[in-house]
Amino acid sequence: MANETVFNQRADYYDRARPGYAPEAVQAIMGWVKAEAKAADIGAGTGIFTRELLRHGIETYAVEPNAQMRAKLEKNLGTEYKLHIVAASAEETGLPADSFDLIAAASSFHWLDTAAFLAECQRILKREGIVCLLINARDYQDPFTQKQHMLCQKYCPGFSSLKHGLEKTETAAEKFFGQALQRQEFAFPLCYEKEQFIERSLSSSYAPNPQDPCYGYYRSELRKLLDEWTPEKYITVKNTTVLFWGKLDK
Repeated sequence: MANETVFNQRADYYDRARPGYAPEAVQAIMGWVKAEAKAADIGAGTGIFTRELLRHGIETYAVEPNAQMRAKLEKNLGTEYKLHIVAASAEETGLPADSFDLIAAASSFHWLDTAAFLAECQRILKREGIVCLLINARDYQDPFTQKQHMLCQKYCPGFSSLKHGLEKTETAAEKFFGQALQRQEFAFPLCYEKEQFIERSLSSSYAPNPQDPCYGYYRSELRKLLDEWTPEKYITVKNTTVLFWGKLDK
């Protein structure tokens, strides 16, 4: 997996504040596999989608190269008897060939070497298995999202878009699946406590780290934006879960 250390110093924020995915998207995926299925969760992070797989009784191999994220995964789900935590990259998982009914990449596909990951999926996926890619995407028609975008432009090095994950996934998924590509979208508004929203923002790859000069400014400007937007304890932002899926030529 490219950029294996990009989430160093962000694992705590990621674990506390990253959301899951639309229940309808999860149910769609679970409807395509049998209860005795075996899944590989690629770039499992702290275990957000891993938890869904386990909750549905699926034996899951959670592949995560980042040690800090993997430690959170172990803390959160390490006692699950159907979970196998694998310290490896997406492109070289070390998993057995022709063994998996489902390969999932939830909020991780845009970080991968697409060609190398495709070859690895073709190696470990069963002939009738499927690959699913999940990503959450903010709505740029939402005025709050537009205001946050301007803050990110000011304080976040390397920032391009609040939906950069979707934009990169869309482009790469077309090459990855070819004509087999299927896509579904599910409305999934996200409700956060204000501090949780700030931590979600700080969990992004482009957000400044605590030692960066602009970190304090970014955090305080996010708080100011939230307080100006609503006097309430919570804020809801418009969001869509996008699901890409398909079978691969073997």
